[in-house]
Amino acid sequence: MRLVFCFLMSIVLGASTVSYAQKKVFPVIKSGGGMFEVPEAEPIADKKMKYKVLYEISKGADKPDSINSTLDKLARLVNLHLSAGIPKQNLDVVAVIHFQGTPLILTDEAYKKKFGVPNPNTALINELADNGVKFYICGQSLYMRKFDKEPRNPNIKVTLSAMLLMTTLQSKGYVPIIP
Repeated sequence: MRLVFCFLMSIVLGASTVSYAQKKVFPVIKSGGGMFEVPEAEPIADKKMKYKVLYEISKGADKPDSINSTLDKLARLVNLHLSAGIPKQNLDVVAVIHFQGTPLILTDEAYKKKFGVPNPNTALINELADNGVKFYICGQSLYMRKFDKEPRNPNIKVTLSAMLLMTTLQSKGYVPIIP
């Protein structure tokens, strides 16, 4: 009897939780970066300020057929800032890709050749680039991981090294985000 009561209570509580669950929204970047609206949040964004962000992508995807979670977090960062009222022209985001994140730079064809599936990151990279995010691949990682001859997404430029790009941009006032 007690077991039946506990079971019924879990169904009731589960149903009430589901009915109040909020869905993620994708205000600008639609291919990823889902976020929750938080109406009770204190407004802290400065709509007149120029936001300079240096975002590091050094982790690989969990599986070859899934979007890189660090790239998805970058999309969330963009969605959060823009939904807070920051004008696009005041959001300057540079993403540097290196280490285990390197495979996400590949074209769909090159990725499929290596991993058996088209690159699941392509649409998100392209949409982020269309919304002003600048992407760089570390040249050291490119050569170390033997991706230097592989076709890559044209939205991704090559830099000599992630470390050099990071120290240069941080010296220019970019805030590093290392998820």
